[in-house]
Amino acid sequence: MFRCLLLVVLVVGSRGQGNIPNSSSEVDPKLDMYGIINVLYLKADKDMNGMISEPELADVYHGFDTNGDGHVTKSEFVTLWQSITHQNQEHAEAFFYLADLNDDNIIDSSDLNPLYNVFDTDGDGQVTAHEFAEKWVGIILEAPIAVLFERSDANKDNILTHNEFSKFFSSFDTNGDHRVTRSEFEHGWTSSGFGTSTEADTLFAALDTDHDGRITASHDLNSRFTALDVNHDHHLIILEAIKMAAYLPRPALQG
Repeated sequence: MFRCLLLVVLVVGSRGQGNIPNSSSEVDPKLDMYGIINVLYLKADKDMNGMISEPELADVYHGFDTNGDGHVTKSEFVTLWQSITHQNQEHAEAFFYLADLNDDNIIDSSDLNPLYNVFDTDGDGQVTAHEFAEKWVGIILEAPIAVLFERSDANKDNILTHNEFSKFFSSFDTNGDHRVTRSEFEHGWTSSGFGTSTEADTLFAALDTDHDGRITASHDLNSRFTALDVNHDHHLIILEAIKMAAYLPRPALQG
């Protein structure tokens, strides 16, 4: 499948000559998961040899450094990401936070060096086209969790306390009764542009630990917080929270 998608990449590339598009008129305004991967792959694999080197991967992010000062701010990233994908600001910010591995509100070499290892899923020191695509599928699935993380981070300190995490799905609680039913979860998930109702149902089933048809802080999120807090420091960073994305159905890429 991914090799077939590269045909789309070549079409996009005939316009941009390997550069990230800089205006909304250059790309399909309805880019889906595969469209995003295609555009980023084109930017990364400049020599089209099917391998992404560490400098090539770093250059994807350097393309967002619009003032050339060596680091990418949230404002720089969000502005260009929105022009590429036509996603809203909330979603664009989520992708920024997923790349900002050390939570210092910039993307620079301290993030990019370990990021290559994240993409090198088999640990052989190189990133293939398939690894690049597979990792980006994972990142795209993690983005809704990152959005919910930011919604819950009341004081915007990039960590969630136990109390903040107890409100993780409060934006889905349409009737304000402090519990989220399956139908509320489906509606909140789909209306936020996170994905399909099937994906919502799959995640809901995994999080409804007592199987009572609703997600509550006391019965479901309390135990989930403990499971996600792997270093036992009594708060969650975004990289811990996004582990919930593992419950989402993952599309298979071939090639």
